[in-house]
Amino acid sequence: MPLHYMEDELKPGVLLISEPFLEGSAFHRSVVLLCEHSNSHSFGLILNQKQEVVFDSIVDEKVLENVPLFSGGPVDPTIMQFLHRRPDLIPDGIEISKGIFWSGSFEKAIEHVVSGAINFKEIKFFIGYSGWGAGQLAREVKQNAWYLHPAREDYVFDESNKNLWRTVLYDKGGDFRVLSTYPDDPTLN
Repeated sequence: MPLHYMEDELKPGVLLISEPFLEGSAFHRSVVLLCEHSNSHSFGLILNQKQEVVFDSIVDEKVLENVPLFSGGPVDPTIMQFLHRRPDLIPDGIEISKGIFWSGSFEKAIEHVVSGAINFKEIKFFIGYSGWGAGQLAREVKQNAWYLHPAREDYVFDESNKNLWRTVLYDKGGDFRVLSTYPDDPTLN
């Protein structure tokens, strides 16, 4: 399914949906929220790869248990970041798309998670990130390794990570609906 995207469609707030035949990759069936895009680099976070790592083993200052933690991508898994939809409680975040904020005061975020003022339908924590050098992401998009779709708050915070890839493809409509039904392992079909 050859697609043609314009360069200006690559911008913060766009979802990158991996094509269904991308096997054996850190991006297999992934949905990445593009947080930054410029001539020199691109940066995003994979929304649907939940980790087995326990959050409280990473953050020693606070006692946190059962906090969902996601892999933002294969680059530098020592870096922790977060997305949220509570700019009223977490100052200094950057609005990536309507209702989706990247980063902000980590101390305030943890404080509000611990107190219960913010729940896990309002914030997602990530280790690592997805990064591309100058022109790399644009080339991958031209090669149809990624499909583009506007981000929505419900995709980031409400949709099950297990269903997100299929849901976004289905929502794109047309032939993408057929792709959304493509089995994870076609040999089992």
